[in-house]
Amino acid sequence: MDDGSTDDTKAIVTEYSKKDARFQYFSRPTNKPKGANACRNYGYEKSKGEYIQWFDSDDLMHPKKLGIKIKYAFSEKADVVVATHTTENNIILNNNPKLEIFESADFYVDYILGEKPLITNDVMFRRSIVALHRFDENLHKAQEYEFFARLFEQKLTYCFVDLPLTHYRESKDSISKYTSKGNSAQVESLIYLSKLLIKRHRNNLQIIARAERQGRKTYKRLAQSGNLKMILKQFNFFRKVHHKTAMLFFLFMCYNLLTKRGFDKIKPN
Repeated sequence: MDDGSTDDTKAIVTEYSKKDARFQYFSRPTNKPKGANACRNYGYEKSKGEYIQWFDSDDLMHPKKLGIKIKYAFSEKADVVVATHTTENNIILNNNPKLEIFESADFYVDYILGEKPLITNDVMFRRSIVALHRFDENLHKAQEYEFFARLFEQKLTYCFVDLPLTHYRESKDSISKYTSKGNSAQVESLIYLSKLLIKRHRNNLQIIARAERQGRKTYKRLAQSGNLKMILKQFNFFRKVHHKTAMLFFLFMCYNLLTKRGFDKIKPN
């Protein structure tokens, strides 16, 4: 899926397509928003396989990645096969990797709470469990986190394989670093995600607490950078995650913005 590359991507992939029909090239339609989510969704709609493996363009896949995952998907009758990733250039595979196989209808709780962190490239899904689910195209950050959390709310058989099958590469202009510099679209996505989690899981106090902590971290980052405009835009949300009245939060906000301190004092008791 080409999101509008300006290099020789089309020519290179087209050559592969001529040699092997399993490779196909698609360009993001102009009526679809630019970005990873729209491309992932469109690519999924064009795909036909029983298993789906999304993979980001800035990382490298081990040559045996798909074959290994399909082997375990079949042998363990797994709906979800999860491998690991590494930042090392040289990937050495263990012939007898550690396996963790289990069935769960509430794995999403552990996932949301950060006990099983995953990236997009780690996970292969049986097509039937993806079904009508799609990546949220309003998100510019933590897209897979929100998407996977929804998929994991089903009763599924998981197979975790302790093999690093992806070389994960983080460049100087990666999304995570871009966010830390205060990019507004990324920060808005984090706020949007926190609101979604609170709304969807209003009966789970652990998930609510995690979402509120993320909201407070976002507020702290904005206050330290002096971004009054966005704080005011999301004033009510930030007030709620700090469990403060409007007047008390306003006073704390002024103090935080002026001194860049006092964030521990504003936390809920």
